[in-house]
Amino acid sequence: MSEKMMRKSKGMLAALLGIAMAALTIWGCGTDSYTTPSQSIVTTKTATALITTGDLKGWMDAGLVNKQGGYDRVVILDVSNNESDGTNKYNTVGHIPGAQLISAGSAAFMDNTRAEGPMTVVGSMVCTGSAIDSIVQNAGIDGNTTIVLTNNAAGFVNVTRAYTTFRYWGFPKERLKVLQGGNAAWAASNALTTAVPTVARSTYGVAQNGATRVNTDMRVSLSEMITYVKAIVAGNTDKVTLVDTVRGATNVSSTTDLFETTKYTPFDGAIKGSYSYVATAMTSPAGSLTFKDAATIKSDLAAAFGTDGTTALSAATRDATKTFIVFCRAGNYASVGYFALDGIAYYNNSNVDVKWYDGSLGQWNLLAPSNRTAVDTTGATVNAGGKLKVGSIWDTTALMDNLIFNVQRTISATNLTQRPIVDYGARMYPVEPSFADGNQIESADRAYRSSVSGTTGGSTSGGGGGC
Repeated sequence: MSEKMMRKSKGMLAALLGIAMAALTIWGCGTDSYTTPSQSIVTTKTATALITTGDLKGWMDAGLVNKQGGYDRVVILDVSNNESDGTNKYNTVGHIPGAQLISAGSAAFMDNTRAEGPMTVVGSMVCTGSAIDSIVQNAGIDGNTTIVLTNNAAGFVNVTRAYTTFRYWGFPKERLKVLQGGNAAWAASNALTTAVPTVARSTYGVAQNGATRVNTDMRVSLSEMITYVKAIVAGNTDKVTLVDTVRGATNVSSTTDLFETTKYTPFDGAIKGSYSYVATAMTSPAGSLTFKDAATIKSDLAAAFGTDGTTALSAATRDATKTFIVFCRAGNYASVGYFALDGIAYYNNSNVDVKWYDGSLGQWNLLAPSNRTAVDTTGATVNAGGKLKVGSIWDTTALMDNLIFNVQRTISATNLTQRPIVDYGARMYPVEPSFADGNQIESADRAYRSSVSGTTGGSTSGGGGGC
């Protein structure tokens, strides 16, 4: 080959390489297109994940909502669940122009068929990769999309469960927004519509280029939760703070089963090392779609009471915390806590991790051994209802303060019927797995559409948008 032709070939190769690198930047292999929106046009960068109607109106006026292609697309997901009569306020009341309906509400982001630890099925766990891909693709979401979550309902769980699940499946917080006040806030100064937008499906998904983007590090599995609590009891050198978003002023929980909701788990109490900051108190008015600001949430955290019902967390312990783990009964109120901390209070603080224990008390308070007994409300000594093998590594009763077995309790102060205990024996594996084999959910999710096989140990970093 002549020297001239060689120079020409090298030049063409360099040009092709330049084009390839530019394509990678545009389509999300680098950080520019997904985790850091382009600064050359209108962007969706905000101070926290909580946005105002003014923010959304600006993006709408800029033509970003359901925009075809390019940077900084905005997709609005209205997570308004159907009413008891089958109607939905998305249609009867109206919705924000361009918003797309997720009619199952928070239920679209959970799964009642997944195994974890010693149990073949656990209720209200994080949804699968195929479920989240279906939502993503039906809504036309791609790697340049910012997702705005809102709803018509009075409550907050629908939007926070969606936010938390997207975070688990690798969507960075910079691309997830919750509309302060929801649809009611929008309607106060802007019109709602009943027109349903037409949006082209996308082919985007949570697994790209043979690797899933699942962020298992933000979720706490059962085996990990047991390990965390034991470490807290041993001195808490890792500076972990557990936030109970459901217990309230009482220092003893009251937990019904996630499947048979008229029956109770074998025991209740308070997980050792936990502090009570109820999800409804994270908004004002309580339980509304109007979230408190970062300073107020942090102040509330400092005032949260521990398991004795009197000792507050304190500002010093709060500020020394390296990891917050939020939990509740079924993962829903915990998602409110996750959003309040991850999306607002510690949004810009990379030194603090926020994690979500979706199994929560609905899982934890089942895990008593089969030989435990207690004195019931009639004074008789009876089996407490646990189904674990005697000596099981999954036994969580020793990790509770204020432990009480529910055969010792009546349904309420006015209903003196002894609490019925759920028989969950059919949900148990005949042979209980080890901790190494008992993180079935994250193992399956790491393997989802991935060329890398799932493993039960370790975790992947969050992010999304990487190759």
